[in-house]
Amino acid sequence: MPDIDLVITGFKVSSQWKRGWGGVAAVGYKWPSGLRAEAELSGRVGKVTTFNKTSPWVGTQWDTSAMINLLYDFDTGTPITPFVGAGLGPTQVQWGDNFRIPTQAVPTVYDSESIRLGWQGIAGVSYAVTPKLSLALDARIKGAAGDFSFPGSVAGREISQFNYKTRSVFVSLRYAFGPGKP
Repeated sequence: MPDIDLVITGFKVSSQWKRGWGGVAAVGYKWPSGLRAEAELSGRVGKVTTFNKTSPWVGTQWDTSAMINLLYDFDTGTPITPFVGAGLGPTQVQWGDNFRIPTQAVPTVYDSESIRLGWQGIAGVSYAVTPKLSLALDARIKGAAGDFSFPGSVAGREISQFNYKTRSVFVSLRYAFGPGKP
């Protein structure tokens, strides 16, 4: 995740994150025109490291989404097929694992979740290993409409204006159940 600005109990700060991991599963339909539609379930995990690059924090963020994607495959007449696409669907962002400053004697814990409309842009390339099996590499930029807020365990403390955005790279296998290209 890139650095993300947010507000902690009225003070604007920047959050920094470790590289995380994610997974995607999708099922869809491809038309002869190169257009594809798919239903996707995805999950991403990230760990916070600091705020303002100095204050150490601990905690985990989970992003679980259900997207409807529309993609277009550019037929090159070769086994290599570039593609682009976009998706929309609900995105649940959850903070947990005792999300807090670890050095405070009595820490304020921000373990909470919220759901917003998510969006993503997708660009990638696939390689047809066989007429029915392809190996794909894609990059995704994902975000949510509206900011997330996470109330603290201490009354009056909250994290707000968290404008969620992430970048991901996925390697995948794609199997075509219908007739493959000759």
